Amino acid sequence: MSSGTISFFASDGIPGRGDGRGRIDGPSETNLVNAAVVDNGGVHVVEAAMCPLCGASGRVRYGQLRDRSWGAPGTWSFRECVACSHLWLDPCPIAEEIGRPYASYYTHGVERRSPLKGDGFWTRCRRGVLDSYGYRGLAHDSTERFLGQAMRFVPPVWEECEETVHSVPGPPRGLLLDIGCGDGYFLRIMRDLGWTVQGLEPDPKAAAFARAYGLDIIQSPIERASLPSNAFDVITTSHVIEHVLEPVTFLSVARRALRPDGLLYVFTPNAESWGHAMFGPSWYPLEPPRHLHIFRPRNLVACAERAGLQVVDVRTTGRLHLFFDASVSIHKTGQYRFDDPTIHASVFDRLFRVTENLLVHVHPYAGEEIVMRCTNAARG
Repeated sequence: MSSGTISFFASDGIPGRGDGRGRIDGPSETNLVNAAVVDNGGVHVVEAAMCPLCGASGRVRYGQLRDRSWGAPGTWSFRECVACSHLWLDPCPIAEEIGRPYASYYTHGVERRSPLKGDGFWTRCRRGVLDSYGYRGLAHDSTERFLGQAMRFVPPVWEECEETVHSVPGPPRGLLLDIGCGDGYFLRIMRDLGWTVQGLEPDPKAAAFARAYGLDIIQSPIERASLPSNAFDVITTSHVIEHVLEPVTFLSVARRALRPDGLLYVFTPNAESWGHAMFGPSWYPLEPPRHLHIFRPRNLVACAERAGLQVVDVRTTGRLHLFFDASVSIHKTGQYRFDDPTIHASVFDRLFRVTENLLVHVHPYAGEEIVMRCTNAARG
């Protein structure tokens, strides 16, 4: 790709379906849209006026945005497609400079202890829930096993505990790949639970930090990673797809690496969430300029189907940690820092997550986070 072009996915649109999902129709290859490269505060960008999913025009939903957390340069907007309602960043960094907004971005360097070790009440709940979730033997005693069973009737607590394993139920059953694994924190948890694990991470510093814990890490740009075909029983990718230029290519890479009976778990912020409706341009998960896409559930499903995946289910959760506190801070001060990944959520943040985890039982797509589970349609 030359410095004067950027890849977008063109199609004939995303017609709605009765189940709330959608489908991208159009050519199977990426169409290159020529656009003039300009400077945006030191970042080389191109105008992105057309929807990268369906090719329709987009109106500016939020304008004059700046980085609220890490001091990346430039002024940015989010456009909303008039046809499929997808949100995307405009202007868009060219591929060669996609890493510029990450110069001070946190992905590694702070030690975090295992969430499954300790004697506190919530740690005991977590072990009990995961014991009930298929990780038999994790509960230390009958009290923890009772707590695990009881939390089935307390959905917000169950969701928070399930997040520890990225919604992957036990028992461990082979090889697990985490795409965009950062410092390997999640991989260490899953290794301790009995999985054979591998990670894919584009940041060399984060990859080095993960390798220091004895983890097998492929350090590579995600869309160009040389992953073995038909190799992984489970692939997880948590809050990564919104960062990539080409989400269908990203999902295609994952599909090729997935075994026929394997499962892919994708997590990403939800443009239809209650929090987005409440905070608008101050909603933290917009995160300009690192988030290039903000998906609605139906559009994420459309991308998966375009990549040859079969969607097993898609839902939303209210378990996006610290989003409420961050959004309030952005609304009041214009910024929020995540320098310390161990920072504790406020009571209001916790209450919002509990409320939203209950709300999704009435409005299934109101949660802050989309959780999509897929299998390999091409080989199924």
